[in-house]
Amino acid sequence: MKIIKEEKGYITSIILLILLIPVLLLMIIIIEEYSEDTNTTIQNIESEKIKTKTEDFENEIITISKETLHNVTLDVITRKKALTNSRTYLKKIIQEKINEKQKKYGAENIIINTEVKQIESSNDPFKIEINYIITSTANNSNIKIRKENKKLIDITDTKYPVYDPLPTLKIGATIKNNQINFQDKLAEYIESENNTAYTNAKTSIIIKKCPYSDYIQHGNNNQTITNCLHNHYYHNSHDGLCLLCRLENKTSCNHYGIETFILPTLEYDKAPASIDHVLLNDKNNQYDGNKIKINNKTILYLDNGHKTKYGL
Repeated sequence: MKIIKEEKGYITSIILLILLIPVLLLMIIIIEEYSEDTNTTIQNIESEKIKTKTEDFENEIITISKETLHNVTLDVITRKKALTNSRTYLKKIIQEKINEKQKKYGAENIIINTEVKQIESSNDPFKIEINYIITSTANNSNIKIRKENKKLIDITDTKYPVYDPLPTLKIGATIKNNQINFQDKLAEYIESENNTAYTNAKTSIIIKKCPYSDYIQHGNNNQTITNCLHNHYYHNSHDGLCLLCRLENKTSCNHYGIETFILPTLEYDKAPASIDHVLLNDKNNQYDGNKIKINNKTILYLDNGHKTKYGL
């Protein structure tokens, strides 16, 4: 009897062990799946954090670029000294500021490395293009983001005003209260007949984009053109200079550029055309325009091409 009982107990133990094996295996699988899910969740959180910080830093690049354009253009008009290569100079300054800003992210356990590849004019002359490669990760992480990207930097942001360096570089015009006072310098620079039309002419030093995108609207009523002239707005121009070429004191430009009106102070039947890149061009490339009377206080001199462009 004792032997039978012992055999029954042995068999029962074996059966229980057999029954426990699937349970143990199931528990192991559940634990492994939970561990994998936990690791996946941690990785997703970490990846999202790196992605967010990368996007934040790309916004920092835009701000750094705007600040740099503001500071560099201000420095150029203050010193009245043109840049030899504006693209290389801006790239260097922006890269230095980016390097400094990256340290802040390092303190937050995020490692970001940005290489500025190129600064260039864009198809929109009121924007500058910056090309860069950015890589980002976190300490002790195998997650890495790398992308080559480009951003368009607005040069008409009122928080970071960009200054037009051409009048000061070309003729040493005086600057006061964000205005250029040409005094006798512009009239003396112009060699065409009736150059005295621009004695004591004034214009703004800050580049502001004209809100009337359909330029022919300027001629629809006097209020539109008067508002444009009063605010010294700038306009797209195939013949005008882009900002980067203005920083180098050039008189010709292969890029899509900008132009603005310079208001004359004396009235003649005709005088040099009231467009900045005409008046500040090489002296043999200046040309005349016919008088257009806006009102009793305001006149312009425009050639046929600019008259058509602005509906005047």
